[in-house]
Amino acid sequence: MTTTIIPPAHLERIYHLLAATYGEPAWTPDYDPLGGLVGTILSQHTSDINSERAYQQLVATFPSWEEVRDAPTFQVAEAIRSGGLANIKAFRIQDVLLTLTEQQQEAGQSGSLSAYLYDEIEGDRRPGSRHLCKNYAA
Repeated sequence: MTTTIIPPAHLERIYHLLAATYGEPAWTPDYDPLGGLVGTILSQHTSDINSERAYQQLVATFPSWEEVRDAPTFQVAEAIRSGGLANIKAFRIQDVLLTLTEQQQEAGQSGSLSAYLYDEIEGDRRPGSRHLCKNYAA
């Protein structure tokens, strides 16, 4: 099998053509990295529409990530059923939330998991800060 690499100049030209036609893409951060992480888990092996439905149902069922973490796994799975692989994804979401809780407690911090993760990401931008996801490194 032959692999062809598209030259970067070609990609840049395509980008500029798209931007001229449709305008520069607007990106507005939502400042919710934990929601983004959960959304990424939900997006595995499903369509965007189904993962979005699962996410919306999850946040409608559980008002906080702490409630998702503490709920029985079968209830989380039921809330995200529309996204497919609900039993696997529910376990993974809760595992991530539990790991973040452990890291938060080890750091002697309190507050919401969303705020903790946001602060950790901002801290990772400072020189010499520890990497948040060290437990998941290969």
